[in-house]
Amino acid sequence: MKKNDAMGYVAYGLMIAIGLIVGFIVLRPVFSTYYNYAPLPPVVIVLLALLGGILINALLIELGHLLGAKVGKYTVVKSICLGVGFKRTKDGKKKMTFSNFDGLTGETIVIPNDIKKSNPRHMIYFPLLFLLIEVIGLVAGMIAFKTLAASEQSYWWWYSFLVIILAMAGMIYLYDIFPFPLDSKNDGYLLPILTNDTNKEAYNQMLQSEYNLSMGLPEENTPVYDSVTDFTVKINNVTLFKKLQAKDYDGALDIIEKTIASKKNVSSGVYNEAMAQKCAIYLLKKPLGEAKQYYIDMPLDDKKYIASLSTSASVRAYLLISGLVEESYSESEEALNKADQALRHSGDKRPIETALLKDALDKVAEAHKDWDFTSYAPLFESEDKKETK
Repeated sequence: MKKNDAMGYVAYGLMIAIGLIVGFIVLRPVFSTYYNYAPLPPVVIVLLALLGGILINALLIELGHLLGAKVGKYTVVKSICLGVGFKRTKDGKKKMTFSNFDGLTGETIVIPNDIKKSNPRHMIYFPLLFLLIEVIGLVAGMIAFKTLAASEQSYWWWYSFLVIILAMAGMIYLYDIFPFPLDSKNDGYLLPILTNDTNKEAYNQMLQSEYNLSMGLPEENTPVYDSVTDFTVKINNVTLFKKLQAKDYDGALDIIEKTIASKKNVSSGVYNEAMAQKCAIYLLKKPLGEAKQYYIDMPLDDKKYIASLSTSASVRAYLLISGLVEESYSESEEALNKADQALRHSGDKRPIETALLKDALDKVAEAHKDWDFTSYAPLFESEDKKETK
């Protein structure tokens, strides 16, 4: 088990521990003693508190990101909270959007106004400031309701309502500030990285480069790191996707190999994604015999990751494996059936991933001219065209 994977289990374990401690030590006595004094059915109170805790804390985190971006001198290009938010178009106008997000409750994507001077740490500190304000408010409310409960026992349920919201805040913020990269984007792992100006500037460069790539804007050379971590891989991926977009597959493989060579320094998800990318490129561009042998020799864990069809790269690799190695029409369809969901999760890189998937499908269709893939044509329509339907 990789260190980062183990830390993910630690984070979830601590979140569960908060829930269990609050449930059994704080709430259970209230439920058992004051059950008959509940102003609403207890289950309804708990559900409303859980939903309120999620909504309130999601809004506070993303509001903290927005204010932190303004103070840190960034331009917000996309802000999503629980799937709803806005994005900035090429002409600078804001547009409401419903979108997937890389985060526990939301995601805010920014670009620096100044590569050297913009400070991303404010986007970490402001959510914590809002947490402090929230905790003070909730604790004050809990004290007030506990005092009122001395004369009117139904107030114990309003006390419990606030306790549940506070517990949700603890769980959500623990995930957000946990000092390691987790399966969704969190703020905490950036804190030790952004303690010096060199890393801060590299981070700003990465944000700007990712934005330029997504918008098709010209881009200066972005550094490529030989020593790859879960942080530097994000910077390397900017150049990687530029090369994939330009169909410079040899150049893309050079970058992918750096991640594979740094297996001990990256999480299993980053490593497996690099292996899926490499497999897809081999099957797309290498001689078929060499590509088949490469796939046969791949470790079982890497094959399982590709078969999960959880990312655009794994879908692309699985499609090529099914069509060129296994020669299975049904498995090729299985990959394509999962393609739309995977492409949605590719974010701003979706146009590039869509073009790569189209190249993979064309190669499979060329090898099997009797296979009919016409029903999958909508996968490759532009987003603007889809929105007008």
